Amino acid sequence: MKMVKDDSVYNSTEVAVLLDTSPDDVNYMARKGILPGYKERKIWRFDKRVLTRWIKARKLIEA
Repeated sequence: MKMVKDDSVYNSTEVAVLLDTSPDDVNYMARKGILPGYKERKIWRFDKRVLTRWIKARKLIEA
């Protein structure tokens, strides 16, 4: 069974690059409810639109 990349979600590594942190920190923040995400099987996923709004609301990136 081939995995298909969903362009509407990020994984922890992609979010880590955006936030300039480690994937472990991203997973920790998701587990604690700091970052908006959900688990798909054993992997954290982050909806791109939701995460972009979260980042902009916290002024971590330029709009």
